Amino acid sequence: MTINRIKALTLSVLLLMLSHTAQSATLVGRVFAVQNSNQITVSTDDGKFRNVILMGVAVSDTGSSAGRNAKRQLHSLLAGQVVTIEYRTLNPLGVIIGTVFRGGADMNLRLIQSGLARTKSERGLDREMLDRYRTAEQQARQRRLGLWQR
Repeated sequence: MTINRIKALTLSVLLLMLSHTAQSATLVGRVFAVQNSNQITVSTDDGKFRNVILMGVAVSDTGSSAGRNAKRQLHSLLAGQVVTIEYRTLNPLGVIIGTVFRGGADMNLRLIQSGLARTKSERGLDREMLDRYRTAEQQARQRRLGLWQR
């Protein structure tokens, strides 16, 4: 094996490792507004406003009764509260796609547990969290909560 080939192989392995260990970022702020059933606006200490979409959560359109219920639930849980958002992903418009925590509790999970949202597998959501969300959705179905009342 030539030196150039070894260098190329080493570089490939390093790039592969980096792609699987994406660093997460953290944002702390106060919830300024609940935009819809899965999006909030957070005001940070530096005076900036950031839009945040809840990662791993699929909700009905706010025009539906399920969507309105999810928005009400988010509002009651988060309006005016200080939250921490962990994220790895921004959408093309620069909107954060992350997990919202209030007092250490996962609010994305809370929405799924109440039966007001389904689990959505997406880039940036690790396997452990996805499994936790799927289990919560299954339990909400069994208890016939929210979307599963029928």
